[in-house]
Amino acid sequence: MPQLTPTPLPAAERAWANRELNPASARQWAQSQPPSPVRSVLLAYLNWRTGAYSEAFSQIDAALSELTAPDVWRSRALNTRAGLLMARLDFGAAHALYTEQLAVAQGCDNQLELAHAKHDLALTLIDLDSAKAVPLLQEALALFEQCGASEQAGVAHLNLGMVYQRRGQPSDAEQQYALAVQRGQDGYVVLHMLALSQLVVLNVQQSRIAAAEAYFEQLDQIPQSQDLEAEVERARASVLLTQELSRVRWAQDRGEQEEAERNPMDVHQPLDPATLALAMIGLANARQAQRLAELEASLAQAEAQHAAAERRSITDLLTGLHNRQHLMTEGARRLADGTASAPAQAAMIDVDRFKRVNDTHGHATGDAVLRDIAALLTSHALPCDLVARYGGEEFVLVRSAGQPGLVPTLEAFRLAVQDHAWTTRPVTVSIGLTLVPDDSLDTALDRADQLMYAAKRAGGNRLRHDLPRESGRTGPQVSSVYDPERDSVC
Repeated sequence: MPQLTPTPLPAAERAWANRELNPASARQWAQSQPPSPVRSVLLAYLNWRTGAYSEAFSQIDAALSELTAPDVWRSRALNTRAGLLMARLDFGAAHALYTEQLAVAQGCDNQLELAHAKHDLALTLIDLDSAKAVPLLQEALALFEQCGASEQAGVAHLNLGMVYQRRGQPSDAEQQYALAVQRGQDGYVVLHMLALSQLVVLNVQQSRIAAAEAYFEQLDQIPQSQDLEAEVERARASVLLTQELSRVRWAQDRGEQEEAERNPMDVHQPLDPATLALAMIGLANARQAQRLAELEASLAQAEAQHAAAERRSITDLLTGLHNRQHLMTEGARRLADGTASAPAQAAMIDVDRFKRVNDTHGHATGDAVLRDIAALLTSHALPCDLVARYGGEEFVLVRSAGQPGLVPTLEAFRLAVQDHAWTTRPVTVSIGLTLVPDDSLDTALDRADQLMYAAKRAGGNRLRHDLPRESGRTGPQVSSVYDPERDSVC
């Protein structure tokens, strides 16, 4: 059976659907069209929402003069003109147009349009006749939900809450505001802010200060919005909450319990525009400071992550020593400071018969042996020595020019390994040591590797080197015993 594909929306319908989410795209489409009533309705709506009222009135009046048939576009035109009248506080004329729009919408096969008509007509009745506003909002809410219009359903919840709040039904109001918050959390920031603001105000009015503070904490976490109405309501909530907290604490500090328990509705006067403006500036500054702190914290976290990643890139994960890559790059840098008269030294260290450890005791035990070898080697090295795991059971120690000779250090390390309390069979190491007179670490490691294998062929657990007899120290003065106070220049 062939699958049915949805019929694409006509371009005009797509533009109308985008008028809120992408007004720039809707305007671009409208301006690209030849003059028509549909074009005028869309441009009038967009100009209304941006405050260009005169132009919007001119466009919508021209459209209404041509849209005489009771169809969806006349419904939208009536709604737009009514919205313009509401913006001019001409509620009576707006109510008449919304009533006409509802009659038109009821004759259209468009449930979403009908929902908007019922919802917007209800808004004009909130002050005139709230008893009629409630069922209209409830019907609009049901239609919005049927159409999957989540944001509009949230707005209907918000307006229902306002009606209940004005009618002295705080529990019903709080329930509707909470439902609006849930819708707003789906990404509708302005709805989210408005609903939380109303919850703050409602709880202040009900003297539930702890709840009001909790809601304001959520509200304050929302980034600054470009919507002026949402920011005004946030400021209103902030001022009311601050004033109420100050009033109650002032009364409690003076033992005036009766004053502290007064109904906030009897105390606070409507907020004047200047107070709201100052509150908005204060909130904006606070959010800017918070954002700066968040950016600084993010930067510090990023720097820490970068440092950790850099450490991981140069570290052998099993032993915690430097890895081979870092050995070669850092070793080359350090050896560039060496001279023929005071060369650096490089040692190659290999665990004797390590394969037997793995075969007999398992790789976990073998890994533990390698970690212990690494710890012993580190404990015998100077802080400025370059100690690395070369690969497998091989380790490298490079000591820069001008430092004490490595023979005493390596002999002490070899004996420490030999005498260590191993849980497996005894473990020993073979070591090859050579000078690095030509600043070539690769060449030195090849030579140290040959010497290390010579030590293995001789039975293991020994050090082989090709240093001159007197070069217990890699400098002009020779010392076979390392004195940290005298010799170390790390």
